[in-house]
Amino acid sequence: MNRERLETLVTRWSGGALSPDETRELDALLRENAEARRLFRRHANLDSALREWADERTANSPWQTIPAPARTPVIRRFWPLAAAAGLMLGALAWFVQSDRGTAVPQPSIAGTTESTSQGCAMLSQTLDANFTGPPLRSGDTLMPGTVRLASGLAQIEFFSGATALIEGGAQIEIVSAWEARVVSGRVRVHVPPAAKGFTLLAPGMKLEDLGTEFALNVEGQTSAVHVFEGEVIAHPSSGEQQSLTQGMSLSRNASGTTQGGATADQFLPVNELQGLVKQREAQRFSAWQDWSKQTRNDPRLIAYYTFKHWNDDRWDRLINNFTEPKRKERAGGAVGARWTQGRWPGKEALEFKRPGDRVRINLDGTYSALTLACWVKVDSVDKKYNSLLLTDGYENGEPHWQIYEDGSLMFSVMYRPADVPRAAKDNQMYYSKPVFTADSLGRWHHLAVTYDNQSGEVVQYFDGREVGREVSKLHQPGRPIVFGPCEIGNWGLPTTGHQFPIRNLNGAIDEFAIYGSVLTAAELQTIFQQGRPE
Repeated sequence: MNRERLETLVTRWSGGALSPDETRELDALLRENAEARRLFRRHANLDSALREWADERTANSPWQTIPAPARTPVIRRFWPLAAAAGLMLGALAWFVQSDRGTAVPQPSIAGTTESTSQGCAMLSQTLDANFTGPPLRSGDTLMPGTVRLASGLAQIEFFSGATALIEGGAQIEIVSAWEARVVSGRVRVHVPPAAKGFTLLAPGMKLEDLGTEFALNVEGQTSAVHVFEGEVIAHPSSGEQQSLTQGMSLSRNASGTTQGGATADQFLPVNELQGLVKQREAQRFSAWQDWSKQTRNDPRLIAYYTFKHWNDDRWDRLINNFTEPKRKERAGGAVGARWTQGRWPGKEALEFKRPGDRVRINLDGTYSALTLACWVKVDSVDKKYNSLLLTDGYENGEPHWQIYEDGSLMFSVMYRPADVPRAAKDNQMYYSKPVFTADSLGRWHHLAVTYDNQSGEVVQYFDGREVGREVSKLHQPGRPIVFGPCEIGNWGLPTTGHQFPIRNLNGAIDEFAIYGSVLTAAELQTIFQQGRPE
């Protein structure tokens, strides 16, 4: 990508001076290049913010007799180029959607965009759950549509406040935050006072909950409901509505025929779920511990931090390096960061919140390849650069791994020729597609990046899936990789006068592994599967 040409096109677009040919050229650049889309988005946001600032200054100026410069709306400036501009506007819509996943940008006061979730429920908890269709995991936001649970248990929390527990073999259609349709299977629903009026549809009846708890079984075209507590209004497809209170049941088929009442033990129980989930969490944690003990013997490991908190550590700040054989000089020291729960109860992690929070480490050696891998829970991407691992300063051969402001993973490595001024751009930079959106924050995710100094190829992974693959045009084979003093979750010693010195992570890190070689996609998928919380 010719960055200078792109900046020229974007500047001309902002001034309404693009020709039809230039419009098509910019359209092609935005469609084909993620970096071009990021630059355009930043320029558009800045342009809008400056225009609003200028308008406010003009409106509040004491010299109101001086007319303000005419401000031509962007859309109006495009009318002479309407046919060509249609292509570019389509590209803009495409790059915003593709870069932000299910999070849709919404206009804000300053002219920037802010992501918001478009779902109406979330998958809050699962137990041995297997879904038919796209894979789902705990914490996923659910859009209107059908959820098919083949086996196991799944708990859905609607944004209205209602909670539904569904059993394997169930098919439920989410209509809105206030309504769902049970096509088949067993479902149990809890409706707190704030969600009064939540409606569940089924063959032969509509159920309106006035608060508390009921269960519904749907088999074929027959629906059976039982009220465990509170009151439910049943609206049959034909006939009078009925009020069902605690202990009452009703069965109907699609033709409207009332059938014999069901007993409470025929419906989905709920009291065992929490205990089963805790039992499964303990099993997952134990299995990961066994796997981790084997992993630490991998000779490719440079350092392996599991964030195990030792009770006899009086200072409470030691971050042990668990590679075998032991390399205590590669242990880390926590600064500010606080201990918190990790992926499972009993598993610890470090929480990074304040600008001073960090883990200091010092890694010796020179390498020809690397893999960085960690489990991280990001609460907010609130800075331009959000640190995962950064070396002090930014000298030749030193890698930087961060989360960029748009939610993408960003890896870079510096190689500056001796005769080039420090201000020159000689760092190889690589971006994944955006992975941290409004719907993926606050949950544990596995991140990884690999770099080979011969091929120059950087591959980035999110939850075991490849999300970026690139070779920099600045790459030259064979240049060494070094670390030295560096930090997890922050930037220790930014270069003097740097524009973005504060880069602390806003979230928690549970496990961090640094390898001196490139791990395969299959190996990283195994690491993800062995360490995933559920």
